[in-house]
Amino acid sequence: MSIKKVSILILAIFGCLLSHSGFASGRDSSAFLKVYEDSLKHLQFGRIDAHKTDRQKIAVNERFCNMLQKALSLPNSFDYPFDSLTTIARLESPDKKFRVINWNLPMQDGTQAYFGFIQSYNPKTKKYQLFKLTDASDQLSDPQSKVLTTDKWLGMLYYKIIEEKADGKPQYVVLAWKGYDHLVNKKVIDVITFNGDGVPSFGKSIFSHLPSSFKGASKRIIFQYSSNVSMTLEYNAKKDLIQFDHLGPSEDGLEGQYQFYGPIFQTDGLAFKDGKWDFIENVDARNNNHNDSKFNDPEKGDNQETKKPIYTPH
Repeated sequence: MSIKKVSILILAIFGCLLSHSGFASGRDSSAFLKVYEDSLKHLQFGRIDAHKTDRQKIAVNERFCNMLQKALSLPNSFDYPFDSLTTIARLESPDKKFRVINWNLPMQDGTQAYFGFIQSYNPKTKKYQLFKLTDASDQLSDPQSKVLTTDKWLGMLYYKIIEEKADGKPQYVVLAWKGYDHLVNKKVIDVITFNGDGVPSFGKSIFSHLPSSFKGASKRIIFQYSSNVSMTLEYNAKKDLIQFDHLGPSEDGLEGQYQFYGPIFQTDGLAFKDGKWDFIENVDARNNNHNDSKFNDPEKGDNQETKKPIYTPH
């Protein structure tokens, strides 16, 4: 039986169960979430199958996205782990105020498309709400300097959420990978904030003392480097320090040509102080306490089929 027929059959059964369950009155939804998860599990690898055309992968991904949106709209879905969905990231903030679920879709030309959802707590309704992330990367000029919204999002793969306190309120910094094309990859340090209704936005001016090489990085920091190398960007919880490779061109005269950039044997960092992340040059990266997230830096994974990061839990 085809994946599409299996999905239709499972959801038809789900619809029948739902109509007789009294679920709308607020019963536990875990059984229904399991039905959705089983169907999503059949679809997930069709999105990244290197033997499929881009058009086929996009079609499967659309079904996957729509089905996941329905699942995440159910009561109690915030705490449901979706453990069998190994090709997507599921990151929860330390204070349980929000969760990010997102993934990449590798295209045959080496570019990537990004999709995702945020579930956030609304302190007024005392319920979690769902926001779909719409990648608008192609429409954004100078993305380092802009505050963005869920429907105009800089697509990326989040792999770490860092929570600090500023003026008694939580502040969230995220680390992410952003595959760009077959020549250049990117990594991003971004900021997620929430208004009084729990509505998220992206980007904030909390970075200070940045060197001139970080030009334009007022709302987020974007690193660009050759797709043939790896760049370390991680959080050292023991030192409360965001650490990253210092990047530079492989030869003089190649400044600004990021397909020739890579680490140059120096580690820089950002330290949190008085509500800001201060730049520190040449930090000591020894005795590093690595990222303790369930999902580590996807660039350190090894996906032979796509040659691009696909989330898998450690």
